[in-house]
Amino acid sequence: MKNTELFRMLEIPDEVEKQLINYGKSRNVYIPNVIINKILKRDEWDVGIQELQELLEDDSDGIKTLWELLNIISNYSYEEYIKRNISNDIFVATMKFCTRFLHEYHQTFQTYRFVWGWWFPRQISLNEYRIGALEYEFVDAENREIAVHIPSDADLRKRSVAQSIKDFNEFRVKHYPGWKTVKLTSNTWMLMPELKEMLGKDSNIIAFQNLFEIDTVDYDATWYMNWIFPGIENIDESLPERTTLQRKVKKHLLDGKKFGVAKGHLKAEYGGDEAL
Repeated sequence: MKNTELFRMLEIPDEVEKQLINYGKSRNVYIPNVIINKILKRDEWDVGIQELQELLEDDSDGIKTLWELLNIISNYSYEEYIKRNISNDIFVATMKFCTRFLHEYHQTFQTYRFVWGWWFPRQISLNEYRIGALEYEFVDAENREIAVHIPSDADLRKRSVAQSIKDFNEFRVKHYPGWKTVKLTSNTWMLMPELKEMLGKDSNIIAFQNLFEIDTVDYDATWYMNWIFPGIENIDESLPERTTLQRKVKKHLLDGKKFGVAKGHLKAEYGGDEAL
């Protein structure tokens, strides 16, 4: 697939597409296969991304990194999807990860930057897929698990989430039969127990939370801030209150209480591994 075809397929913003095309025309760097292979391996992709960015040098807006990663998709990932008979709809939905984060950065900072190169290898290496509302990452580590991620644009209504889980279970039986009984987990601020009091039983977030058995809670984690209060790190009176969630979490924090992230596993009755 040509890179320009991929840009349009993923609906890359026009301004970014022009920058990508200009970089492609003037590109004078060679990325050795050893770096590309690292980007495609879970236990090496952090090093691979670091080595790639060192070769690219001045890339403050991440456009060079984005071009190089999209180039791998054009020359490797797309062909792998075809070989594995995985639908084009799943390919597009999965790879639009980069499009979503370009738009989100622009919404927060009024400029385009791609700062998520460190996460993108998951999709590029066919370790993570978006199926319906949710994303599913095959974590082939010491303790195998399938990590459920919640995109910011996810439809968290019960029916949509249930359909996503159902479709994913069919997907893994077909394409990853060796993972048929591996548990689904989620590590997210959305599983924090305090949210039940903040949001009430009719909240879609609480409905999602109720699908999981919470295993651990980490009150030292602070990365939830970027999801609830995008672009803001300091906890003070200036925190926005545009949503009920923001108002409730802000009050919770200013009252001196801790928030964080929790990890849990999908309950069997909702499609967890024991139910398969």
